[in-house]
Amino acid sequence: MRYGAPWPEPRFVILHAGVLDRLTRLLWHRSANLTAQPVIWRDALAAVAELNHEGEGKVWRLPTINELEALVDCAAHSPALPSGHPFTDVQDIYWSSTTSMFEPDWAWALYLEKGATGVGQKRFAQFSVWTVATVD
Repeated sequence: MRYGAPWPEPRFVILHAGVLDRLTRLLWHRSANLTAQPVIWRDALAAVAELNHEGEGKVWRLPTINELEALVDCAAHSPALPSGHPFTDVQDIYWSSTTSMFEPDWAWALYLEKGATGVGQKRFAQFSVWTVATVD
């Protein structure tokens, strides 16, 4: 017995605006590193706001932890992304927009080396920024 949706082939399609994930119908920036270096959570949000201010045509945002985790291929590591993914400048740890329910000063993050999730303190942890947009 099989469960879930079949993975589309190809899963990722490179478009002018970014990379379309045909499994989740989300559009990701092809460069997986919006800021030149890891930043605190507040600065991650500010970088996304600045990207939208520049007016690329899409409304970019910091992804939820579930959206980030949907990219993970558990059979892969360093990074834990599907084989043949089209993303460039992939970093190790990414901020999500998801605040910890137990500790509002912390936000969820994706550790792409092993494909695991964890949390980081918003005002101290310095993680990378990868943006996503919803496809119309």
